[in-house]
Amino acid sequence: MPLLLVLLFPLAEIATFIIVGGAIGLLRTLILVILSSAIGAIMLRDAGAVTVMKLQRQRENPATILAEGGTRMLAGLLLLIPGFLTDLAAALLLVPGIRHSIFKRLSAQVPTAHSEKPTRGSDVIDGDFRRLDR
Repeated sequence: MPLLLVLLFPLAEIATFIIVGGAIGLLRTLILVILSSAIGAIMLRDAGAVTVMKLQRQRENPATILAEGGTRMLAGLLLLIPGFLTDLAAALLLVPGIRHSIFKRLSAQVPTAHSEKPTRGSDVIDGDFRRLDR
């Protein structure tokens, strides 16, 4: 299934180029593609700096700051890739409500270090040791 999506996605992007180009013209289509790529490059460049500044202020949860920074970087990368479907996906990632619902879904699937407790009868023995050399 993922291989089929990888093969069909470029075809969908080409079809979208043809439809948009027919509706608004070739020159305007090319200008939109170049403009979205430039915006993506700027977003990708600035996302790291914004994330570092927010982490230094530490007014929010660091995991939330990093997740939002990663989302901005992914949106910038999607804008950098030529195509209207990737631009649409990037725009959806930048909508706060959609971004927060994605965070909730992903955070529910990612185990935390505190959630993994050894069960009774496991092969793990917690303790300290000291090496004694003679």
